[in-house]
Amino acid sequence: MQLTESDLRAWLDCVTHPPQSLDALLPWLEGPLKKFFPYRGLVLGHGELVAGQLKVTHMLATGHEESYLRQLARTFELELRGSLKWWFSTRQPFYIDPVSPPSHTSAFELEEIERFNLRNVAGHGVLNIKSNGGTYFGFSGVKEPLSGWHLGALRLMAPLLNDLLLTHLAGPQQKSHASLSRLTRRQTEIVRHVVAGWNDKAIARSMDITEKTVRNQLVGVYRTLGVHKRTELIALLK
Repeated sequence: MQLTESDLRAWLDCVTHPPQSLDALLPWLEGPLKKFFPYRGLVLGHGELVAGQLKVTHMLATGHEESYLRQLARTFELELRGSLKWWFSTRQPFYIDPVSPPSHTSAFELEEIERFNLRNVAGHGVLNIKSNGGTYFGFSGVKEPLSGWHLGALRLMAPLLNDLLLTHLAGPQQKSHASLSRLTRRQTEIVRHVVAGWNDKAIARSMDITEKTVRNQLVGVYRTLGVHKRTELIALLK
């Protein structure tokens, strides 16, 4: 079964009505995208593969129960998820029918599908060959029967979902870096040391100021950037 003209029209509606803001991304995923590619749950992730270990740096999800999302590991051996490993090596979309799964599906994946009632699962994404990282999109509860239609649809969707996810991730970062222009020169220097991993004592010694001054300056930085503590500041700017 292949994409029909009506399918392509539904996809064209998605493309011509993309989300215009970060707040509009989830409604678009739950609206126009779901009409084209029916699903129950969706996870969009960004990460990188380092020596056989996958590190998920960012994740956005909709339609899933909290219990499922809480158990998703942010760092794991790629061998654990056979379908993901297969995708990394082939760069091809896939689907999993738990009743008759493809050979690359791991026992862990099948157990997860059963435990959280994910039903049919489909996945694809976009890899950056140079950095060995990229974006990945996993759908659960996709419409039956699974067929070549789903693979064709996933190929069609991946580039746009990749762009939307990267834009979503860049939005807060762009805003935070723009806010740096509102900091004083001293605050900016302190922030750079903090992000580099320096403690207050080391920063004070380097800048020839007191630790109390460092702490007071950081209070002003937190207020300007809309964070509340050191770890949030580092996460915001890294």
